[in-house]
Amino acid sequence: MGNLAGRVAMITGGGSGIGRATALIMAGRGADIAVVDLNGVGAEETAARVRALGRRALVFAIDVSDGAAVRAAGAKTEAEWGAIDILCNNAGIASDRRPVEEVTEEFFDRQIAVHAKGALFATQAAVPGMKRRRYGKIVNTSSVNGTVGFQNCGAYNAAKGALLAMAKGWAKEFAPWNIAVNVVAPGEVMTPMPMAHDSPELMARIAEGIPLKRYAQPEEIGYAIAYLCSPEADFVTGQVLSPNGGAVIT
Repeated sequence: MGNLAGRVAMITGGGSGIGRATALIMAGRGADIAVVDLNGVGAEETAARVRALGRRALVFAIDVSDGAAVRAAGAKTEAEWGAIDILCNNAGIASDRRPVEEVTEEFFDRQIAVHAKGALFATQAAVPGMKRRRYGKIVNTSSVNGTVGFQNCGAYNAAKGALLAMAKGWAKEFAPWNIAVNVVAPGEVMTPMPMAHDSPELMARIAEGIPLKRYAQPEEIGYAIAYLCSPEADFVTGQVLSPNGGAVIT
């Protein structure tokens, strides 16, 4: 399934969690991977694992909210490998988990900078080449927070909702160039982010409220992203795929 031989994928937030899982799945299917992550050590580890699968890897230890750095990463990837066929806008930071009165301007700005501006900058870097080649796959990693919203997560809801809304607009805008744009909106996922911010007791209570009674593994989200970037999804654009264990059913 999902042959990606000869494709080049740029994955932001590729140093851990969903981004790393996606990188390894795509590498296993033949893609070369440009790993973008603020955590350079994590990005290098992902790259090493990609190379162990026999594929090429580049590492960019940058903050996706830095537009110049993201554009430079895109330019270097295209200069070295000739293309960016796939873009996964996956970089993210932890949710507020606080009432709206306690959300600072700095916190809100950082949520928008990483999630929304980061995706915008990466897409601006990748799309001109996709248009020239008349081919491209873009997937934004949103969240159930962006589809239905959750209390005490106002800034995170806004940032993840922006990823969803931008993707829908881009799907229409880029369709004449055969560029598909979709969204994966996960529910709870067992990644370093919740493990660092939530107690085991809280995570157990959250899992109990999910119909499937567990968090997703990062690979389960990576498979959804890889599908949307595969030839099997060539007629899929502007859609939202939400692997959430039944937590949100619409």
